[in-house]
Amino acid sequence: MNRPLKLRLALGSSLMVMSGVALAHDHAVSRGRLVFAHHDQPKVSILDLDSGEVTHSFDVPKPNPVLATTEDGRYTVIKTGDEAGTVRFLDTGLIYESHGDHTDVEKGEVKLLDYTLTGDVPAHVVSENGWIAVFFDGQRPWVRSSEPKATFIKVETLSEANPTTLTWKSPAPQHGIAFALGNDQWLVSTHNEPYAKGDQKASSRSNGFRIVQGKDWKVEAAFDDLSDPQKSCKEFHGHASLNKVHVFGCAQGPEDDAKSGGILVVGKDKGQWSSRRVAYPDNRRSSTIKASEGGQYMIANYGNKGPYDALIRIDLKAAALTTEEIFQVPDGQAVCQFEVSSNGKRVVNLTADGKLRIYDIAPAWKQVAQFDAVPAFDCAYGAKTPTPSLAIVGDNAFVSDPVNKRIREYSLGSLQQGLDLPVDGMPANLANGGGG
Repeated sequence: MNRPLKLRLALGSSLMVMSGVALAHDHAVSRGRLVFAHHDQPKVSILDLDSGEVTHSFDVPKPNPVLATTEDGRYTVIKTGDEAGTVRFLDTGLIYESHGDHTDVEKGEVKLLDYTLTGDVPAHVVSENGWIAVFFDGQRPWVRSSEPKATFIKVETLSEANPTTLTWKSPAPQHGIAFALGNDQWLVSTHNEPYAKGDQKASSRSNGFRIVQGKDWKVEAAFDDLSDPQKSCKEFHGHASLNKVHVFGCAQGPEDDAKSGGILVVGKDKGQWSSRRVAYPDNRRSSTIKASEGGQYMIANYGNKGPYDALIRIDLKAAALTTEEIFQVPDGQAVCQFEVSSNGKRVVNLTADGKLRIYDIAPAWKQVAQFDAVPAFDCAYGAKTPTPSLAIVGDNAFVSDPVNKRIREYSLGSLQQGLDLPVDGMPANLANGGGG
């Protein structure tokens, strides 16, 4: 679309009315802010979604750092990508207040916090139950010694000079995960012993998890026994939670190892932590799982070791995963990037051919919209060429277009394109918003 800028901005405003936001109350609702990184410059910027202007930019060590968002939508966690493993925290100033039929957004001061973390290979960032957890994988054991760990930061104290933190030290390097469960309990992954001992053919991925209690990390429950398929998760990758139930993606399906394939579901049963394995429908696996509070389903990518070319719907109430839960991405495309709408009813999918597709999740998978969002791109992990990014803010999906130096918006409700904004530079990684 090549509408004049004023018309594009007007269209974005009309989408707010069409979605019922402007009709639900008698005051204007701020649309908030969108945080993005630059492919060509070592900085992170903030796009104001009400004015369409970039209002703030902050220098970082390297171009295109990886961004994550805290569960309250206020802070952006920046993995800077420097050799020191520095992690920064950006206060977007956004405070969300739900009023049932709409969410008010208050815009406060934007600032890059002085507080930083450093460590060996920062990887998974998870924000749950009032805490942010940053997992530092550590170096490969045969390269050099390192200090793998997970650092937990209490979100409500991030605005203080010295936030409340806890550090759990992993016994060995691993590509792991950790997060808060509430009530002074934490989930931490268990390292793979052959990898830790220097076996260069062994996977760095964990085979399970432990739930630990308090500052002394007393083990309350363990789900890392590979001899028991109901209490382990071989070569874990991918996690999401919904209604206090946690799901983890485990190894390939039955043709690889009948005792390994499937997802591991961890939750409380009669006040005690328990787990169960749900097998995959065939010999594929998932490596990324996503969910939105209020939705019925989790959504995961699904495929062989690469590329993953399908999505799978996970109903926590179902006893098994069936072929009916699988959705093959159209036109033979790989999944590439996907997000779940804030109400949990739709999936938005950006594929390497540059198309943005929107799917209904239930009662049956169905593509309901398709847009030519960006030029075709290489979505392989670690691609050197400029890679677009996908994020959801409220009821809208945003796509960065680094080639054409633009950020575009698509309504997940009306299924129409909204804002189409020029940006000074090449916008790449986007941070998902909050308040949905």
